Amino acid sequence: MIRSLFLLLFATLLTALLAEAQPDQVPHREIDLTKDEPDFSLFDDAFYANQLFLLGESHGVKQPQQLDLTLLKHLNRRVGVRFYIAEVDPTKAWYLNQYLQTGQDSLLRLVFRSWVAETAQWANQDFYRKIEGIRALNQTLPRARQIRFVGIDAIQDRPLVARQLRELTQHPAFAPDTPRLDSLTTYLNPANKHPDSLAAQVAINWLAHLARTPAQYRRIPPTTRAELTATLSGLGYRKTIRKREATLFANFRDAVVRLGLAQEKLYGFWGAYHVGMAPQSTGAQPFASLVQASDLPMRGKTVSLLCRYVDSFSMVPSAYLPPFWQDAGKLYTRLDKFNDNGPMMIIDGIETFITQSRPNTLTLFKLPGTLVGKQPITATYSPFMPDNQKLLFDPKRPATDYFQYIFLVRNSDMTQPMP
Repeated sequence: MIRSLFLLLFATLLTALLAEAQPDQVPHREIDLTKDEPDFSLFDDAFYANQLFLLGESHGVKQPQQLDLTLLKHLNRRVGVRFYIAEVDPTKAWYLNQYLQTGQDSLLRLVFRSWVAETAQWANQDFYRKIEGIRALNQTLPRARQIRFVGIDAIQDRPLVARQLRELTQHPAFAPDTPRLDSLTTYLNPANKHPDSLAAQVAINWLAHLARTPAQYRRIPPTTRAELTATLSGLGYRKTIRKREATLFANFRDAVVRLGLAQEKLYGFWGAYHVGMAPQSTGAQPFASLVQASDLPMRGKTVSLLCRYVDSFSMVPSAYLPPFWQDAGKLYTRLDKFNDNGPMMIIDGIETFITQSRPNTLTLFKLPGTLVGKQPITATYSPFMPDNQKLLFDPKRPATDYFQYIFLVRNSDMTQPMP
């Protein structure tokens, strides 16, 4: 009897020790992006009941661009998502939507113009081809289910904004607004180096005039007026809102009202910081956190999916890097320094995901209900890691306060720069 009890206790202790030695088993599925419908079986009814779906990435890595299109197709098919909440301003979204309708490559080139000029990470062929893929998807869909871009970012290309305003105001009803338009064109010209506040004030005044004199604009198509309002509002925020996340939220709130999105399923592809659903340890609130704290219908109905990286490469502007990391003579460098397993940062617990995935794969992990999901997110950063690249999570919050799903990207190449 005593011997049996001892064996039972020993077996229990051994089991506990082995369990402690093993990494927490997180539900996961390998995602094959070459398939028309990859295995998204980890997404349950609670997942699809959400209204705002956000995918976070680190810019410059190739595979998330492919994942973005695949996930958009899946959500369009499964729950009818048709509004793509994009990390572009209202003007670029307008030109993207024109491209989706017409297929004119020149329109798409206009959107990428400023990114190419600025040597931005967004100036890559994989992003470009993804937008072509969205147009190809739309060609297979009934009009009521076709994808449309909704831009909520701060103004990104001032000359393009001026061009859009001129195109939007061709109707004779806008003739009295010519002085306002001319002022904005002057203020938005980068060569004149005017502060944003000047263009912002003209935009604010113009918006007030639109509201005061509806009779002047009664013959203007509602869609034109909506696009004009979105652009002028975004310009106005350059004076009234200083922080980017607050600008994103303000533009998003405006879009929800202007486009009647209160009951729509929405999807967005963003930089990793923006999709965090809780405040950082500094108190700073990312876009998704502001949505969660708002009175919008998406509050409590938002889900965040985050791409994390192992042994992958990113396309980084060479000018931002120390000389010994640069690919000599190239505008962009193929860099493998910003993976979650080092050397610039190590996410604590990344080995849990590595041991449950294979090299050269994309693996989806579901965090709710797991030990990993209940623990806080902690990271060790190199002293050389720029502060603006650090994610500083609240140590009192579980990981699932920020993100509910992880896509582990292993051995991805970088995106390819625009030619």
